[in-house]
Amino acid sequence: MRMLFGVSMLIAIVAAIDAARGAHWDQFALLCALGVLSLIALVTAGRGVRPRPDLMNWVEQQAALTDDDPNRLVDRALAAYRAQMLSATEDGRVDP
Repeated sequence: MRMLFGVSMLIAIVAAIDAARGAHWDQFALLCALGVLSLIALVTAGRGVRPRPDLMNWVEQQAALTDDDPNRLVDRALAAYRAQMLSATEDGRVDP
């Protein structure tokens, strides 16, 4: 997704330069707006999902109890969940 926004921003910049050289100011303004919107999308596309506050509290409490890094705790919890879902799919209990 980031690649798509990066390429569209690059195309908009090149086209805006071409429009400015040809004195097509309305096209230049639209392409600059497209470039700015692509830049905003590129910057905000990298943001992760914000977890629910109650889940973050649980992670912090478990990390404090086990003296473990919260990131590792989340990684292990997600891996266990995925493994459980995969085994349920293989057993035919869950529709893929």
